[in-house]
Formats: sequence, structure tokens, C-alpha cells
Amino acid sequence: MRIPAQRTSPSYVARIRLRFFICLFLLLPACAAADSSRALLELSVTPASLRADGSESVTIHYQVARESTVSLALHAADGARHVLRDNVARGPGAYSFAFHGAVAGRVLPDGAYEVVVTAAESASGAHAEQRRPLTITNADTAPPTLDALRVTPAVVTPNQDGVDDRLEVSFRVTELVAVDVRLLAGAETRWLLRAAAADPGTIRVSWPPPLRHAPQLNRAVEGLPAGPAQVEVAVQDQAGNRTVRRRGIILGETGTLRAEVTDAAITPANVAADGTLTVSAKIANTGSVTLRAAPPGPAAYTWRENAPALGYTADTGTVRWGVDFSLNRSGVAYPFRWSLGRDLAPGESAAVTGRIRLDETFPQEPVQLWVGVIHENNRTLADERGVTRVQLVSAGDGDAR
Repeated sequence: MRIPAQRTSPSYVARIRLRFFICLFLLLPACAAADSSRALLELSVTPASLRADGSESVTIHYQVARESTVSLALHAADGARHVLRDNVARGPGAYSFAFHGAVAGRVLPDGAYEVVVTAAESASGAHAEQRRPLTITNADTAPPTLDALRVTPAVVTPNQDGVDDRLEVSFRVTELVAVDVRLLAGAETRWLLRAAAADPGTIRVSWPPPLRHAPQLNRAVEGLPAGPAQVEVAVQDQAGNRTVRRRGIILGETGTLRAEVTDAAITPANVAADGTLTVSAKIANTGSVTLRAAPPGPAAYTWRENAPALGYTADTGTVRWGVDFSLNRSGVAYPFRWSLGRDLAPGESAAVTGRIRLDETFPQEPVQLWVGVIHENNRTLADERGVTRVQLVSAGDGDAR
């Protein structure tokens, strides 16, 4: 017996075709979106596992096809999001960096993570996202210790006048760390120490250095505003964990001393061997920092004397005026020095006078003498002003009284 062939109903075939086209319609945009995402953004993480104890790193590499705003983060299994890059502008090109396991100064704990990069194309606003797995093991999550932090004085005036000029910072660490120390004053920042390797023990930092050692560093002090400030100390271990401490201080007068000799006279120009030279000058404070006057010293020197030999230069940071000369072989600049008489505030000036009694050590040939201003144990503020030629004459011809 012949069995007739079954025929498929037209309505059934139509339904199958309709379902096929619906699936294709839904699948094509998804495939296109995936292709578009890959076309705009690529991501790789190598290797896919990280030993986060400071001994290893992974390379996170991403590539952007067009100008975009990019964010990059690690997503933990518990839902926490750890940001590595946040809405940064990136032009077309490839970017990569080494990731050691620390985010914001803390090493992430062991676990499974996803590295997620997103890009928003600047021109069209189109978004793309790529994800890659990353496993963290052997994480060193213990922050380094930073103990016994001490910052003195409580009020510092880095104006180089010898009184509370320098911050002294000390603290203790128990492992090898990188150290950062900075001064935060208003909107200004001054680095006292930056990325310095330190062994376990007590660390000491002094700032600023004396002018005679680093005048260029002290010029940076001038921009600091007076008032409340903070000293920040940060230490980072080899794994990337970071510990930060701060101490408040007060900044007083800041800046670098400046002075000028606005008038100077050395008389007489012709002097007898046993005569006396009179030096008069006007010293002006041309800076923004008070000139601290040294204690009174001798009103008159003999030619063979000098201020250091008389113990008259020990007041570091004070300001004196003095006289030097062309045949000076003593090794002491400005051997004849006198006090300003009083502290000079910015814009103030003082008239001063000193005397030098000549003796048998005065040279027979003519001598050039001049006036200067000395910042004791630091530097010369004004040099070779009022240069005068002085020579010996016979007692009958001299002008000295």
C-alpha cells in the first residue's frame, strides 16, 4: 500500500521563517554593538594573576580608536569598585601602565576581580566597555608604621634671622620605605623630601637649609603665606601601602633678607700713619623681612683687628654693616663690622658710623676701601659700595686730627 507524502502547511512554514527573521533582527544589533565596542576600545591584562607583595606587577593595556573619555576600575566580587582612572581624556592610541596591586595607598586583598574599562566617544557620545579577569594572591595589605612624629617649632619664621628659622621634623619607621615630606600653606606646597628611600629607624628632616648652602631653595620661601600651615609626612612600603600623618604649625614672617647701602663716605682720603678713618653710611631694608640687628660691638677698630678675632660674628642670622679693603689678606671678608643699632623693618633705614684707627700695619701703598652689609654666617647682602682710595701721607700733610 502506498502511503501519501505529508505536506507542510503554509502557515507553519511562515511561522518558522518569521521566528528566524525576528531572531536575526535581534541578534544583528547585538553583534554590531559588540563589534562597535571592540572597534572603539580594546583591553588586555597580562598576566591574569598578580602576587601583590611588591614583587610582581601586571600590565593593563587599552587602546582607544577615537577621542574619548576613559574610566578604568577594578570590580571586586563583593561589588566594590576601585578606581584606577576616572574620566580622563584620551586621544586615539594605545595606553598601558604597570599595576602592582595598590589603589589609593592600599593593596587590595586576595580575590577575583574584573578589570573594567569604559570609553565615551567625544564626538558621538557612543559608549564602549571591555572586561578582563584578574586574580590577586599573597596580598601584603598591612600599612607601614609611622611613629613618634615630632614637628618643631610650633611657630616657624623662615626669614633667616637666626630665630626659629627652621622646621625640624622627626619620625620613626620599622621597614624600608619611600618617604615624602611636604609643607602645605594655603594653596602653596613646598617639598621638604620627595620619594627618598629610608631604612628602618628614626628619620630627621630640616627645612629650609641655610642660605649659604642653597640660596635658590630659600628664594622659594618668599611665596609662602603667613598663618596656619601643615607638615605632611607620608611613607610607602614596597607593596604600595601608604601611611600619612599631618601636624599643624604656624608660619610667621617668611622670605629672604635684602639690604642696600644708599649712602657711604670714608674720610679722609689722605691720612697720617697714626690717624683715624671715619666711615659713615646709610643702610636701608629693601626687602620684605625685618633685618635683625646684631648686639653692639666696638665703636672703633685698630687696623690689625677684625670682628671674628674679637668674637663679634657669632650671632648667626643677624645683620651688620662693615668695611673691607683691596689688600685684605686675612681671609676674613669685611673684617671691620658694626651693628645697625636697631632692627630695621621693611622700608626702614638707619644712619651708622664706625671708626678705624691706623697703626704701623697699614700698607704704605694706596688702599681701596668700601662698605657692605653682612648677613652673619650666611652671605653678603650688599657689596663694594662707596669705594674710596685712601693713602698715607706725612704727619704734617695728613688731614686726620
